[in-house]
Amino acid sequence: MQIFVNTNYDFVRWRFRAVLFSLVFVLIGFGLFLKNGVNWGIDFAGGANIVLKFNEAVPIDTLRSIPVLRDAVIQQYGKADDRAVLLRLPEQKKETDYAGQIVASLNHTFNPQSASKLDLNFQGRDNLSGLFQATDPDRKGSGTEGKLYYDDIAQKIINHRSELGLFSEMQQVTSTPGVSTGASRVLSEKAFIGKFNVLNQETVGPQVGKELQQKAVWAVILSALAMGAYITLRFDLMFGVGAIVCIIHDVLVALAFLGLINGEFSLNIVAALLLIVGYSINDTVVTYDRMRENRRKIKARMTLSEQMNLAMNQTLSRTILTSGSVVLVLVALILFGGRVIHEFSMILLVGVIAGTYSTVTIVPAVAIAWDHMVGKKSPVTPTRARVEPVRAPSSPDSPVRASKSKRA
Repeated sequence: MQIFVNTNYDFVRWRFRAVLFSLVFVLIGFGLFLKNGVNWGIDFAGGANIVLKFNEAVPIDTLRSIPVLRDAVIQQYGKADDRAVLLRLPEQKKETDYAGQIVASLNHTFNPQSASKLDLNFQGRDNLSGLFQATDPDRKGSGTEGKLYYDDIAQKIINHRSELGLFSEMQQVTSTPGVSTGASRVLSEKAFIGKFNVLNQETVGPQVGKELQQKAVWAVILSALAMGAYITLRFDLMFGVGAIVCIIHDVLVALAFLGLINGEFSLNIVAALLLIVGYSINDTVVTYDRMRENRRKIKARMTLSEQMNLAMNQTLSRTILTSGSVVLVLVALILFGGRVIHEFSMILLVGVIAGTYSTVTIVPAVAIAWDHMVGKKSPVTPTRARVEPVRAPSSPDSPVRASKSKRA
């Protein structure tokens, strides 16, 4: 399938405008980074992230008044109807279960009954199964058979809680398929419905955060250099330099966009940048390969600009179809993928768009500038003159022009 056939667009002509646009965009994005600072995620900054879901309206004022949350960033998580809140706590100077300690403190504040009863929105399968084994409501004994039996009931209750998000009343627990009458009686007597459930909690120590920062930077740099080395070996140094500049351009544009939206720099963003590095080189390799084919096939003399325009026009249909398919998938992820991968999808979308237009504008700008710098004004394959062999006459009677004899 081809949607652009025999096109003759002068892409090279727009290279200076494209360079200027990219430069302005990147400067604006990094200017916002300098103004607002980098919004490091928990993976790099260290500290703790906790997501809580309440069975009633989120008590924001109460949360802000708790001493352990004095330095925390508290914000709504998801839609207002989800009744969920995100707690981001700053980096600690020592390696501890920071998130676990905060959650335990919050549970003590909001659920004082937890000192004597089991919180069904907070405790896991093992504690719930332990309660059943200690009371043995169904007379299964304390052996292996009884443990497996109560483990199964406890797991069914936890699975049901995961489906609902959290329990809001005891009937939701006792009506779980597989929960026996005896187990329901024990739950009613020795358990209660807590005010919140922990959807997620994670802790990253300061040392781990710094190591991840360094590894993320080196991962992007080394992958770009590896791609440039590959292009240099497959084609030549000029194309290798152009490929590296193209990759750096696409990564910087994606980072600048992250600064514009004040997005969180997390491991998901690093994964998006590495995907951009791999995707960015794709169109560039195809264009370079077509140029090499044209140099073998076309005998007419062409300037470097004409060669690049021809190759990009010949591969334009493939570029539009490939990039368009990727863009459709990323738009679907942005619209329906949920909050977790929202910024990842947006950064990847910007990187794909930047990689597509940098192939037809930034790469020619670098290649032509490199060509002028090294002094090759027309790196073309010269036209070879065809030499026609002289044929001998087939018979004496053949009409052959006689050469003029020398005069004495």
